[in-house]
Formats: sequence, structure tokens, C-alpha cells
Amino acid sequence: MILLICVFALTLVPLTTERDSQLFKVILTILNQSNCPGIVLSLSETENEISLVNLLTGDNRKPVTLFSHGRNEIVCNDAVVSCYSNANELSTIYRKLVNHFHLNKVIAVTNLTDQADKLLLDVMNERVFVLLEQPDILIKLLRWSVNENRIIRYENLSVFDTRELLNLKLAGRHLRIATLHHPPAVVVREPGTELEGIEPLIVKLIAEKLNFTFTYVLARADEMWGDMVKNKTTGKIIEFTGIRGMLVRKEVDLAFGDLYMMHSWLPHISFSQIYKTDYDCFVVPGPKPLANWTALIAPFSSNTWLATCASLLLVTIALFLAGKLYQRRSLIASFIFVLGQLLWIQQPRLPDGRASVCRLFLIWCWLFAATILSTVYRSGLISFLTEPFAQQPIDTIQQLVESPLNKMMFSDFYKTVLLNSSDPHRRLLGHQLTTTNNISHMLSLLETGQWAVDSSLDSLNYLMMTQSSSPHDLHVMKERLFPTRSSFGLQKDSPLKARIDLVLQRLTEAGLVDYHRSMKPSGRHRQSAPTLVRFSLINLEGAFYLLAIGIVISITAFLIEWILAVLIPSG
Repeated sequence: MILLICVFALTLVPLTTERDSQLFKVILTILNQSNCPGIVLSLSETENEISLVNLLTGDNRKPVTLFSHGRNEIVCNDAVVSCYSNANELSTIYRKLVNHFHLNKVIAVTNLTDQADKLLLDVMNERVFVLLEQPDILIKLLRWSVNENRIIRYENLSVFDTRELLNLKLAGRHLRIATLHHPPAVVVREPGTELEGIEPLIVKLIAEKLNFTFTYVLARADEMWGDMVKNKTTGKIIEFTGIRGMLVRKEVDLAFGDLYMMHSWLPHISFSQIYKTDYDCFVVPGPKPLANWTALIAPFSSNTWLATCASLLLVTIALFLAGKLYQRRSLIASFIFVLGQLLWIQQPRLPDGRASVCRLFLIWCWLFAATILSTVYRSGLISFLTEPFAQQPIDTIQQLVESPLNKMMFSDFYKTVLLNSSDPHRRLLGHQLTTTNNISHMLSLLETGQWAVDSSLDSLNYLMMTQSSSPHDLHVMKERLFPTRSSFGLQKDSPLKARIDLVLQRLTEAGLVDYHRSMKPSGRHRQSAPTLVRFSLINLEGAFYLLAIGIVISITAFLIEWILAVLIPSG
């Protein structure tokens, strides 16, 4: 909250001591180069802090907030902390501030050297400044330097220049970077060789900008990004695995590889700013081709076939009733004539050549409809015979849940999200899922044609474009599971974060990340040139089946007529 009481109650308190004057001068020098809109104060209960509050609220134009443990803000703030307690208190206050505010610069005021050194060595952040009161020197400024990895003391404050913060160079330091094989973000051809992909190129640009060298450390194939291994009885975390675990154990300085920003990991590691958004979705076996004989019924849907048969029946009855008026009562003859017109079979004559009403009905009504139906059917039949057709693909979560496919995804995090979803189909999908920590094994299951596998959309598109000839085609579902946000991972409160964030922001704004994502993999299949389609006996399988059925019906009708002629003599 804004310290309005302090503004009115303390404006008359004079700034009389040289200590207060120098202290406030150094604080203003540090804060002047910050673009944060506000300041957070955490003050001890000593009378000496009255002048500091008075100066910050009276001369500073930014709103001042008194630190409260129940308040949280995501807006950027600078912090001023005054603490003259035990050696551990300053570090505790700093942790509480970080948990409640998004801090840029932190200025701590104390008179305990051990407390100042402990804070700087704990946080290792160049944006944390300690103003140390000494008996011989009024104010001594301390800060930790990433370039020299030590605490720097400015006993003569005229030497200190805050513009040093703008220097982002790492002076050739060597970093260890954890990664993994996850195309197209990271492609590892062979261990020890140069990495390919989108993110290694970004790391090279960052290293060139910040002036550091690096060595890659590859994650184990059965750990990949990593997980939190918990005790089944107590629920306490007993181990961190994968590239995230390397960051927690401080074995590496940076990690990347399509690394999702996840809230559950924020207490243990830090993430850079988001450089890419994507989606998680399932890839399923492609729809299987239908049998060739189904080409005869494929041009029409089931409703169209029912409507055609119903029309055939109605026209037969209408023609029979029209002929009955002229003493023609053959229903079979009427049906054969109507069916012949539908199939474009020429008829020797109308069912009743003398009936003009029959002629007009057949020519202007049924013949017109039969021409449209048969033309559309023949066109559809040719297209289905020319281009192979298949079953309806799985594109929705409901279709996936109802399918007999086995479902698998990496880790348990998103499975838990699905189980807690408000959508019933997603909850059912969560119960059907099995999880694994080996993504290579998971993707190899696609070759069996019995599994549906979850991964990022970029990875699945890459897989679709580079997959070798396999017995099962793949299909990426249209309905997505979750939006994902990829970033780089760092050690908790790493001083590298501000530098990497700035370079990533510039690369993103320049469009380089989108440019790399748009690059197509070199191993993709070439599109085959159009070829002439020649119908074979396999393509015409349905026609031969229909011919065989017609021959059987004809022979059966002939035998029935012959038997009836023998059993019932004409005399």
C-alpha cells in the first residue's frame, strides 16, 4: 500500500546526518537506471529508518509499497531492505520478497559484514546490492560479480558506476549446458558431434552475444526432461532426474530441448522468458484403406442409397398404376423398365406404347432424375477407383477414447491434468493413458499400428515429414490437448537469466525463432510426380463380384422357370 501516512507525518523530519545523506544518494544512483514502476520497502523497527522512508516518499516519484507477506504482485518492482538483525535474517527477507514480487534491483542496508556476505553468496545475483555501514567508512557498497564469481567491495563509492549492469558480456566463461535428442528442436546425430536443430542455433547466437563458450551434456534416454521422484509413503521428493534434475543439482548452468515451463518446477529451477508456443496432441495410425469392392457403394452415402431405392420403388408403383388404367397390370415389367432407365439400359419400347401419360411421366420425371443420379454415381466411382480411399481418420478426443488403440504420453504431469479435467472425454482419456520416461521407445510403438502417442505439434510434424517407409502411415489429430510454452531452464535464481532473457527477447522480436521453425527438414520425402492410373483386376474387384452375383441370380431364375415348366405342363 502507498505510505500516505508517512508522506504527511514524516515530511517535517529533517535529514541531518551525513550517513543518511550518503545512503540516500547511493540508493537513488542505483534506482535511477531502473524502469520498474514501483519500490517495495522492508524496514526494521529502528528509529534510524524514519529519514529513509521520508526521503523515498518525499523525493521519489514512484509509488512505494510496504512489504506485506500476504501480498503478491507480478509487476516489476525494485526493493529496499533495511535489516540490522542476525546474520540469517537478511537472506530470509530476500527469499520472501522474491516469492511475493517480481524484483529487478534489490538494495539491502545492514551493518553486519557476515550477513552481507552470506546474502550475496546465497543469491549470486548482480542485481542485489548491499550497503554496509562501517565505523571508519560511512557506507561501503558490496555486490557479486558473475564475471569474477566473487564479492566486489566499493569502499570509494565514486569508483562504482551502475552502468556496469548494462554490460552483459561473460568474459569468455565456460558453461555446461544440458540437452537431449528431440527433433526438430534438438537433433543429435551421434554423441560427440555438433548438434543440429532450432535450439542449438539459438544457443550459438546467445553465446556469441554474451561471449561465453559451452559444452553439451546429454541426458539419459530413460530420463529425458526429468521428473520428481517421490516417496510413495510420505510423498516427499527424493530425487530429481533428467536435464531439470541436473539444474537442481547445479551440475549444469543451462538446459534446453523443447523444455516446457511448468509451475510445479518453479520452486526448484528458473526458466527464461518464453520463446515459443506450441500444442501437445496425439499422433495415431493413419486410416486404413478400404477393400476395393466397397468402391461400388462408396460414391453414395447410406442416406443417398436409401433415397435412391425408395425412389425406384415409388416410380415402379406409379408406373404400374398408370399402366393399370390401360389394362396393363405387370408390376415386374414396370420395375424392369424403371430399373433399366436408372442403369442407362436402352428399352425396346415403353411398358404401354399407347399410354401418353406413361410416356410423359417417364421422360420428364424419372428419366431426368435417373440421368442425374447415374451421372453423379459414375463420376464418383471413377474418382474412387482412381484415388485410393480409406476409413474416417481419428481427429477428436472422443474418437480417440472410443477407439481400441493403446494411448501413451511422456511423464505423469499432463495425465494428472487430464484426470482433473471438467471434460468427461478428457477424464476418460486420462484413465486410459500409460506413461513412460523413454520417448524413443514411445515413438517406436507407432510402428506397430496399435498405439496413439502424445507429443508436441512441431515434433509430430517433423516426424510426419521425415518418417521412413513403414507399414503404417501416421495421422496427427486435429483436436489439440494443451497449449505449451517452451523456454530455457536455468539454476534457481541464476544471474544468467536477465542476460539470456534480453537476448531471447531480441531474437524473438527480430523473427529469427519463427524463421528457424519455418525451415523444413532436409530428410523429408519428395513428392512423387503424377502418374497414369491404369485399372487392374484388383481395382475392378467389386464389378466382378457384382457380375458373379448377377450370373447366380440369372441361373437361379432360369432353373426356377425350367422346374415350373416341368412340374406344371402347359396343357
